[in-house]
Amino acid sequence: MTASNKACLNSTGYEFIRINSPEKIASEIENFFKNKNLFGTVYVSVEGINVNLAGNEEIVKSVEKLFHTHNLFKNILFKHTYSEKPPFRKLKVKIKPEIISIKKEVNNIFNIKRNYIEPKELEEKLDNGENVYLLDTRNNYEINIGSFKNAKNLNILKFDEFAEKVDELKEIDGEVVMFCTGGIRCEKALGYLNEEGIDSFKQLKGGIINYLYETEGKHWDGECFVFDDRITLDKDLKPTYKKLCPKCQKVINTFDRTKCEVCR
Repeated sequence: MTASNKACLNSTGYEFIRINSPEKIASEIENFFKNKNLFGTVYVSVEGINVNLAGNEEIVKSVEKLFHTHNLFKNILFKHTYSEKPPFRKLKVKIKPEIISIKKEVNNIFNIKRNYIEPKELEEKLDNGENVYLLDTRNNYEINIGSFKNAKNLNILKFDEFAEKVDELKEIDGEVVMFCTGGIRCEKALGYLNEEGIDSFKQLKGGIINYLYETEGKHWDGECFVFDDRITLDKDLKPTYKKLCPKCQKVINTFDRTKCEVCR
């Protein structure tokens, strides 16, 4: 990765933890960002926090330290990628009903058995040809851009359709490893699956981003879709700026993706 590509650090992380006063926490977080030139989104909910930040590396890492000194957020795993410029237009801190929506009540999200599998452990299993059922929990348009070799998927158009596939998932035999971009969807899915009687599934820790960071991307085919202006990342986590509309993911032929004919 060249120096120019490292001009901006992109940091993502989440934590499912009970927040009794999201408004108070959102205010504290806004104080974290005071007088700092940062971009991105932070969603705060009664179920936790979802953080996506971009900016100067030193500033971003200083804010990560502030999160880690907070009694609620000390366990956030931040995943890092780099780009030439921030892939967000501004900084937003929002209070939401959920930090990731599955449109179903998940009462045990704070107490689920988090069956993490580390990226290098998964790589080793795949190297050895072990019979691992890789389950891609992402949307179809993301999967069409890239996924693990021989991975299965649920043929869903949006994440809140995941809950409709429970009966299908109960029929799977063997070791199941779920994965998504950064881990947050899999963790929410695990909470729902636990309530439906499925507690043996594992999730790739830190998701695809962490896997590509910790390994050389073996067993991965294609690119990884991300929900910002970079659109996709290659195996080296470099942005490709694929010409897709970030709202509807239709291919368009201009770098100015605000001019999509479908959803402008």
